[in-house]
Amino acid sequence: MLPARSWLLALVAVACTANAQGIYPGDAARVNGETISYQRFQGFYVEYRNSKGVQVGARGDQLELLKQLRIEAMDLMIEQELVKQAAEKEGIKGDPADVDKQIEELREVFDSDDQLRMKLESDGYTEESYRRHVERMAAAKVYLDRVRADAADIRDAEVEKFYEENEDRLTLPEQVRVRHILLTWKPMGTQDDRAAIREQMQPILERARAGEDFATLAREFSEDSATKGMGGDTGLFHRGTMVPAFEAVAFSLEPGEISDPVNTVFGVHIIKLEERQEPRLLPLEEVREMLRDHLREEKMEAAVDAKIDELRAAADIEVLIPLTAQN
Repeated sequence: MLPARSWLLALVAVACTANAQGIYPGDAARVNGETISYQRFQGFYVEYRNSKGVQVGARGDQLELLKQLRIEAMDLMIEQELVKQAAEKEGIKGDPADVDKQIEELREVFDSDDQLRMKLESDGYTEESYRRHVERMAAAKVYLDRVRADAADIRDAEVEKFYEENEDRLTLPEQVRVRHILLTWKPMGTQDDRAAIREQMQPILERARAGEDFATLAREFSEDSATKGMGGDTGLFHRGTMVPAFEAVAFSLEPGEISDPVNTVFGVHIIKLEERQEPRLLPLEEVREMLRDHLREEKMEAAVDAKIDELRAAADIEVLIPLTAQN
């Protein structure tokens, strides 16, 4: 099974966006008697390979990757064809307006109808067969939209069960909010320069501990442009957010306590703890709809995967070319 089959919900005309290279005289695969030409497969593969950021001419360790991408591209084309056939069997049609829009958008890419025609021919299409391809892809999208919609109902009991089983993932970590004053190191400064900056911080620290308003001192003296205008207020943050030396001191303070000078890569700080929030489990009602959306998306994706597996199991599929690593 491929990593994600939701590709088909957005993909309508990808096979027409890449050059077919190394034309093979024949078909690449047959799906329930319907052929996939080598031209169309190669065009699709090139687009798929490019979407993965793999460069043409890759060698060495990437040969196995290229082989895997060819296998995945073939599987995707086979699954496209299976869903298109399923849509046809159920008499599903795409929106004609959407089909016209897709074709017009493609037409606008080219300077003339002749250029468009040449491009379609290089990818194994006539104008008529390409329209048919777009119509079938639009119908396939409608088909999969229905599969997803049938799985979209998420009951409250499912949400509550997920909540109970994932309380650790729904617990906010301990957070603190501090104010700080920063005096920055000089570029290429010496140890003596650093000692002098720490000396400059000492009278500021004494004033803060004597009861002067910390926010006012930060606005006057701090060299941290991000927080200076807010009186040195960092906002709430959890562990792993700040540089380690700053963070270790911030989480060690009691509310209202002001730290000794703290050295970081940025300079020397003094830190005042304003607020501490203990770990907190998010209330169910606060996250209910978010969890419902998460479960709905999981359930719809699973329904698409199951449907495609069902179609594959019942299909007659023949791959007619070797899927060895090529550019």
